[in-house]
Amino acid sequence: MNRIGEYGFESGFESSLFGELKEFQNRNRFIVETVQLRKPSLKGLYAAKYLSIVESSISEDLISSENFNEMQKLASRFTGSITSFFGFESHLNSPKARADYLFAVSSMSGEREALAKLIREKMLPTEFISNLEWQNTCNFVLEWANQGSILYHNVLGMWFEFDMAENSPETPVPCIFLHTIPLRITKEEDTEKIRWLTKKALPLVTGKEIPEKIEQNLFQAIQQLPKNALIMDAGVMLSRPTSGVRLIIAKIHPDQIIPYLTKLGWSEESEQLPVLLKELQQNVTRIVLHITITENGIDQKIGLECSFASDRYHLETGWSSFFNYLVKKGLCLPEKKDALLQFTGVEQEDTKRDFNTTMYRPTVKIENDDFSGALVRYISHIKLVYEPNHELYAKAYPGVRLFGCPNTPPYDNI
Repeated sequence: MNRIGEYGFESGFESSLFGELKEFQNRNRFIVETVQLRKPSLKGLYAAKYLSIVESSISEDLISSENFNEMQKLASRFTGSITSFFGFESHLNSPKARADYLFAVSSMSGEREALAKLIREKMLPTEFISNLEWQNTCNFVLEWANQGSILYHNVLGMWFEFDMAENSPETPVPCIFLHTIPLRITKEEDTEKIRWLTKKALPLVTGKEIPEKIEQNLFQAIQQLPKNALIMDAGVMLSRPTSGVRLIIAKIHPDQIIPYLTKLGWSEESEQLPVLLKELQQNVTRIVLHITITENGIDQKIGLECSFASDRYHLETGWSSFFNYLVKKGLCLPEKKDALLQFTGVEQEDTKRDFNTTMYRPTVKIENDDFSGALVRYISHIKLVYEPNHELYAKAYPGVRLFGCPNTPPYDNI
């Protein structure tokens, strides 16, 4: 889910799963009414507490009470301060008020180290520790937290995504996405520079070697990237019966998508994808491509992650018209549209201070805990899942992200 900015690299980067931080010159555009929190501080919260804070903003049309309680139970098993950025996945054309739960662990601000501490001190539930997928995940985290490991600087963050409907309530198995440094192959030696992904990172997560054919196809997918495009995430679906590797491709122009897919062996007879891409260009300003690499090449099912390049978070005005397009196209129920638009907002500790993104920034960029917090609820992106000769469907990813404003002059005099 969108996270380039908070991991702190490549200034000006345009695409990511939950939106990046932008500096805006007109501060008045970002002044909003705030809600005072019952708790005096947002620092050091556990995953379950973050969920509790936003519960009243979630419509029953989006997440049922039963579904939310399942998320709370799952989140309560992570007792460390391992995340300040989480979200949900909701099918837009389904009347079921069910959503999946996901959270990020950053390599900065001690989140990675907090998760490693839970593992070292055996503070995760015993049923997790006895599960093979969790054992592999824990092995990866411990290696990632090792300052001498090649993973330490190359993996910037880690996403845990839980399929709530499919998972065992006692031992939920996550899908894992590794948020990496930008991956590109422009010359022969670049392949060896990124082989840590297939020889170290992914084998640790999966508990087995990546098949040679998948590795070859993965490197080919990176070699064939259009100019300026890059890989920003690699994922494995541990809870699903698949051995492929998901790649998330940022900074790819919509006009480059079909030629790129064609080079990888993807094809369709109906030629509906060009029509869809043209429609999307008229409704959003950012498209991120998701593909899955298998031993047979690229999977026919692809994802088109749609959002807005302005990164205004809860103040983005383009979502309403995009939802109207989705509703008209039969991809979104009106009640899901309303629930998502009503979800957006901000909870702020210091109600005397106006929230704007020139003053507040993601807490992973704040070097100490001397800050006033704001918890922002926003729509990260909508992902359209496209497969030739199959029904198109859409999923929404509302996100919640902790921002901070340093308690230093001139801010504490406002």
